[in-house]
Amino acid sequence: MINAEEWNQIVSSFPITHVLQTWQWGSVKQRFGWEMIPNVWKDGQELWGAALVLKRKMPLPIFGNWGSLLYVPKGPLIKSWQDRALVEKGLQNLEKLAREEKAILVKIDPDVVYGRGEAGEDWVKNEPSGQRIDIASAYYNDACYGKQTVRTLRARGWTFSREQVQFRNTVVLNLELTEDELLRRMKQKTRYNIRLAERKGVQVREGNIDDLPMLYRLYAETSQRDGFLIRSEDYYLTAWQTFLSYRQSGLREDRNPGDLKNPFAQILIAEYAGEAVAALVLFIFRDKAWYMYGMSSDQHREKMPNYLLHWRAIQFLRQIGVREYDLWGAPDRFDESDAMYGVYRFKVGFGGETVQHIGAWDYVVSPWKYRLYHEILPKYLGFLRMQRRISS
Repeated sequence: MINAEEWNQIVSSFPITHVLQTWQWGSVKQRFGWEMIPNVWKDGQELWGAALVLKRKMPLPIFGNWGSLLYVPKGPLIKSWQDRALVEKGLQNLEKLAREEKAILVKIDPDVVYGRGEAGEDWVKNEPSGQRIDIASAYYNDACYGKQTVRTLRARGWTFSREQVQFRNTVVLNLELTEDELLRRMKQKTRYNIRLAERKGVQVREGNIDDLPMLYRLYAETSQRDGFLIRSEDYYLTAWQTFLSYRQSGLREDRNPGDLKNPFAQILIAEYAGEAVAALVLFIFRDKAWYMYGMSSDQHREKMPNYLLHWRAIQFLRQIGVREYDLWGAPDRFDESDAMYGVYRFKVGFGGETVQHIGAWDYVVSPWKYRLYHEILPKYLGFLRMQRRISS
């Protein structure tokens, strides 16, 4: 039986890895209805792949326990995505597991790059079909294996998922640059707003476990203002506490820079006149950090606290040896019609690179249950919610 430390050592060994494949993330999801199934793939003693699979049963009042879902968040992990034979073996193992678990489907969304720069809405869905799409501002010098992976997925019967659980695109900052180089790469407005926040008296401090209820209140305020749904307070407090509990071991003094094999969280809070006006939660693993959660108050927005907050995050991450900062999320459509476009402009203002991934893909074991899950079940649940509103 593998333990948390052994699993994280395995996960950290892959060239392309992710904090959502760590034991800690799996343990959070276990608290909320998912089962964790770690998979390690070897040829003899040689490790070539791994996958933290999450399993969730799907009970229905009419059908009872009619099936389960398998999900590999930001995985699987493969020694080389350029090695088509290894990719095929990894997919084959997941297909076999889905059949053994009598799952409706297995979903993957590995951090495999498809392109860099901006592109149109349907580039992943349409390009592999044989119709070459001209993507004017995207380039593919290191993304050939992304296109190859998409072709492999299609050839094995996988489909581009209707349900993209994680962000398909993101913005990434290279923290191996000096602070002066990072500042030069920023948009002029971003640099100005960092200085403005400093002049106006915004202060940034490290947060701790006592700040978590306040963070959730700010997050709820942010969700109402910006119109997105969030989960329960218990969910976020569990996730934040789980990763915060590993902070001390993650930052131990005897480690090598960028060798953060214990995933952990770092909280930074921007305050004005002693009042918390913005905050962020970073997840950190190996040599990479993710801007997982951001929240801000309706008060004092004109003082630009979020700009200084991210600059302090960049400085902190460089100090502990992190090499890459993933700002976690970019639009599917790179124009103002996408709801994320405003947040995206804020992120690219820090001088990062837009990175496109292949997105989530489904291998369907039971087509009729898959249709039920995507088409009939949402309507049924919507009907139940409407009936509850009428009766209340």
